[in-house]
Amino acid sequence: IYIEKGEHWVVRECALHDCGNGFFASSKTSDLLFERNDVYDNGIEGSVYEHNNYTEALGITFQFNHFGKLRAGCDGNNLKDRSAGCVVRYNWIDGGNRQLDLVDAGDSTLFSDSRYRSTYVYGNVLMEYAGDGNNQIMHYGGDSGDTTHYRHGTLWLYNNTIVSQRTDNTTLARLSTSSEHCEAVNNIVYM
Repeated sequence: IYIEKGEHWVVRECALHDCGNGFFASSKTSDLLFERNDVYDNGIEGSVYEHNNYTEALGITFQFNHFGKLRAGCDGNNLKDRSAGCVVRYNWIDGGNRQLDLVDAGDSTLFSDSRYRSTYVYGNVLMEYAGDGNNQIMHYGGDSGDTTHYRHGTLWLYNNTIVSQRTDNTTLARLSTSSEHCEAVNNIVYM
């Protein structure tokens, strides 16, 4: 599913698989609810640029979804998001280069919105498997290189269950700059 433009979207009870990006929404999308979907086996072999989810919206909530593993040989992230007003709650997220990649928007409407500075991740199960690409479960801030557009806010991380089966290092959350902050409370982290 590719949403180019629109507001008050609800994407519910879909099985999204065998695509480059399983679910995609552009910055001209607002008030998007993505719930009770099964997203798995997406990506392009050998590429880090396609993901199970790749979104950039003004107000987005992910809830009650299962994000399965990407297609074998694919190096993308499971849920990559560049939105203002992002809430990730009550999902099961299996594997990926990173389970969550919450980085900077490309549209000035988004990074000038007050909700851009707060991202909420709670009540999820995040699974990191041995041999998955990056050792970071989450990345918060930005990846464009233009740090003036990075989130420079708070990742609110609470009531999650996070499991890593890696035998080497595991990084819970990478913050892009010293202007990003993570408030982690009441999570179960098992390594």
